[in-house]
Amino acid sequence: MSLADVTVLFDSPLLRITGIECRHPRGGCGCERGEERTHLALLRRGGFGYHLRGATYVGDPATALLYRAGDSYRVSHPFEGGDACSCFEVAPEHEDELFGRRLRGTIDAARVMSPADQYRHRALHAALARREADRLAAEEAATSLCHAILHRAAPGEGSLLPRARRLAMRARERLLADPADGADLATLATCVGCSPFHLARVFRRAFGLSLGDYRTRIRLALALERLAAGADDLAALACELGFSHHSHFGAAFRRHVGLTPAAARLRLRTATRASRYLIATPSRDR
Repeated sequence: MSLADVTVLFDSPLLRITGIECRHPRGGCGCERGEERTHLALLRRGGFGYHLRGATYVGDPATALLYRAGDSYRVSHPFEGGDACSCFEVAPEHEDELFGRRLRGTIDAARVMSPADQYRHRALHAALARREADRLAAEEAATSLCHAILHRAAPGEGSLLPRARRLAMRARERLLADPADGADLATLATCVGCSPFHLARVFRRAFGLSLGDYRTRIRLALALERLAAGADDLAALACELGFSHHSHFGAAFRRHVGLTPAAARLRLRTATRASRYLIATPSRDR
């Protein structure tokens, strides 16, 4: 029995979007893959490892992964609970324009996602899943989202020494495994085996975010998932996600996403017919 459900959410001569729900248990690398078109993978929950030419990248709701046609790679599953993602690919003649031209000898697999990107991804996914998105609006929304992510500076993980990279990865795994945990810097550093100040430095260099910002982005990605599913009790949701209180959750959500949680819930539930909600960027956060 397959451990992944693949659904074609959108297909046109220009753009193809597939949704993947993976139930793979935690485990190491699978078999070699390749011979695929260039695509960008955006996650809504969970995470998976991407092993390419001796380097390892981990995708999660705050980190998009870019696969380049012609590369051979393997996938691992470092977290429990599987993952859910959307894969965006365009016709080969448009790949360089949307995804950028790769320079000789470079690897550009990981890209940072902002909470605004997460919202736009979630809104587009909801519209496509309900078959309510106009083709033109869907193509514009998808290409705008991919362009925004791919033309943001990539994390500097590749410039770290292997030991420092492993420390940053272990800290990220801890945060992703339990985003609601309120562990402080000293606790996280003890868990991964280094000083708090060293951990703070290497994490920011690896992922382009502070530990606190990363945890907030993972919490907000979970909030968007719950709101799209119809969560009504915002105070309970704030507590579940690890925010100190309802107003803290609301303030963080507005600051990063550009909407109140209630407004986002309404749009994700009922506003997918309005194409302007798919294309508009709701926040100044980048």
